[in-house]
Amino acid sequence: MNRRKKKKQQVDYLELAKQKFSSIDWQQIKQQVLTKWNVLPKLHQRALMVLVPLLLILLVIPLPEPQQQEETATTPSQRVEVNINTRSLSEQKSAEQQSLASDAWKEYEVKSGDTLAQVFRNNGLAMSDLNALVKVEGSDKPLSRIKQGQLVRFKLEESGQLDILQLEKNNQSVMFFRLSDGGFGRSK
Repeated sequence: MNRRKKKKQQVDYLELAKQKFSSIDWQQIKQQVLTKWNVLPKLHQRALMVLVPLLLILLVIPLPEPQQQEETATTPSQRVEVNINTRSLSEQKSAEQQSLASDAWKEYEVKSGDTLAQVFRNNGLAMSDLNALVKVEGSDKPLSRIKQGQLVRFKLEESGQLDILQLEKNNQSVMFFRLSDGGFGRSK
């Protein structure tokens, strides 16, 4: 009994490919391609003359490999403690704001030649509040026509901003008050 294994026959694939390549009838293929090419419109022929070489070049050029980014995120089950200041800005008071805040009304008597802008400056009130007040002043112009001896009363919020402004003249009072959106409203 012969227990030797038979060697597989070696196939020369390169030689086999050369034989197949040489058996191709190139003239017949060329004739078929030319007949189909001539059927195409000129615009399509031109487009193919540009697009086919471009496609071949793109197939040959290797694409760069995408860079892999390392994941730095923690696993979803792991909890991380973060210390965050959850107090809003309106709750955070500086020393200057606390000194400005008052529950009591402050009064100012208009002197000769005073303007409302000077009244705001003398009392440390924001000019942006004055601009917002002028927008809701009305047609009788109580802010623009202040007179000597007139009483200007105001109250500040805890943040130091103007909350209420009251102008008194000849037993009449005009009041301006801060709205929730930060602007001002007027009442007579």
